[in-house]
Amino acid sequence: MDQSAPLRLTPSTNIPLLVSLLLEADESPARVRSLVEDQAYNGYLIQKDEIPIGAVLVHWQPDESEIIYIAVDASQRGKGYGKAAVATVLQEARQRGVDCVLVGTANAGIDQIAFYQKCGFRMDSVRKDYFDYFAAPVYENGILIQDMLVLRYQLA
Repeated sequence: MDQSAPLRLTPSTNIPLLVSLLLEADESPARVRSLVEDQAYNGYLIQKDEIPIGAVLVHWQPDESEIIYIAVDASQRGKGYGKAAVATVLQEARQRGVDCVLVGTANAGIDQIAFYQKCGFRMDSVRKDYFDYFAAPVYENGILIQDMLVLRYQLA
């Protein structure tokens, strides 16, 4: 990661900005908006030089918290910002006394599965037919997106 531009994860309630950034992480704008608007979830901007380059949506719970969405602008990927954002979420989870953090990704998201494992997450479970809410079939890497793979980072 570019050390001259430190990364910050900043809590945000700017719904339009969070939604626009998180659309990179889901095919359904309505679903993203409904979750960002839900006060049970906490939105964060990933900022470099005070400029939003991504966002994270987290559902904090004492036992199992979950990263619902994380997205980094395509022009900023591969620079370590996503990994730094995940590390910051895990640091906050430790401060909150959370036991573990979950994250889910599509069964076809080969790059995302690898990314989360590089961040220290381990395979945990499968949420079958999770993506039934898609209006039309969606393929990634030539694979139909159907199930969510859940990965776990054990803190306690």
